[in-house]
Amino acid sequence: MVLKRKVLVTGASGQDGYYLINLLRQHGCVVHAQSRREVHSNAHLDGAKWHAGDLTDRDFLGGLISNIMPDEIYNLAAISRPIQSWDAPGETADLNALVPQDICELLLKHKPDCRLFQASSSEIFGDAPGHAQNEQTLCIPKSPYGAAKLYAHRIIGAYRAKYGLHVSCGILFNHESPRRPLSFVSQKIAFAAAAVSLGLNETSEADERGLPILQDGKIALGDLSVRRDFGFAGDYVEAMRLIVRHSVADDYVIGTGEDHSIEDFCNQAFRLVGRKWTDHVVFDAGLMRKIDSRYTRADATKIQTVLNWRPKVDFQSLVSMMVNAQIAFIKNSMSLNRNPGSDYYSAEC
Repeated sequence: MVLKRKVLVTGASGQDGYYLINLLRQHGCVVHAQSRREVHSNAHLDGAKWHAGDLTDRDFLGGLISNIMPDEIYNLAAISRPIQSWDAPGETADLNALVPQDICELLLKHKPDCRLFQASSSEIFGDAPGHAQNEQTLCIPKSPYGAAKLYAHRIIGAYRAKYGLHVSCGILFNHESPRRPLSFVSQKIAFAAAAVSLGLNETSEADERGLPILQDGKIALGDLSVRRDFGFAGDYVEAMRLIVRHSVADDYVIGTGEDHSIEDFCNQAFRLVGRKWTDHVVFDAGLMRKIDSRYTRADATKIQTVLNWRPKVDFQSLVSMMVNAQIAFIKNSMSLNRNPGSDYYSAEC
């Protein structure tokens, strides 16, 4: 009898966890999922065994690995937004930088044949020079989030080189889905376009400053010229699985190779519902971020060549998927007499 692979997914209550758990279960894995808070079965996937606890509690983390003895770990746990990291730089350093190092130490102690995927981020590059970023690009992070992710990225490589562990990093560029929290600008735009299409001029759901996302039929945004490499989270978790299953551990950039501005996202989202984005988007200087990187574009040549991975969902299809999901969600909320967006997805990734 062939034993099923035991897999641990940390930070599993976010969008990546949702798609990854689905994928791993399709491939016959026994999935253990960690979240900081208790996850109810109707809020996420059935079929995974959930473990609630804080990874920065070293006793909890050690017990998790020593009790499960996983064959694979996908470490998605992190303070998930650069802007948040300025409010909690110490917690960001602990969770985003030191926990991955602790996982490597625990693998050496308990399960050295376990394979690890560490979720790195394009934020490690900051505003690096060059047209596109690849595995050799100079890293100049601009936030506690980016700096902590870079430490984890480098320490994973150091443990791989010194001890021969099968530990790999995926440098993830922006990846979105209908399961993105509304605190992310992509979902904010999709939600606003959907709400407008259903005749709503104002929603109770608030942005990061506590103001309604939609007021008088308009959404407030910051710098529309910022460009990002936007992909679909469902495609990116397949890249994670391929990296872990490859015979040789290594680091890979994961992205589409295309970049689009926030204005492009607005244009596409509102055009899908028959509206002009300029009628519904207003500039708000209070949402400008002085420190954010302004341009990301992945050079994913390595993962395309070595692992034959390519994204299946293009930009237009991604925006359409997100807007249509918000339309369905808001309709359902209205039929149940709830505030649109009042019961949304977890932000923990």
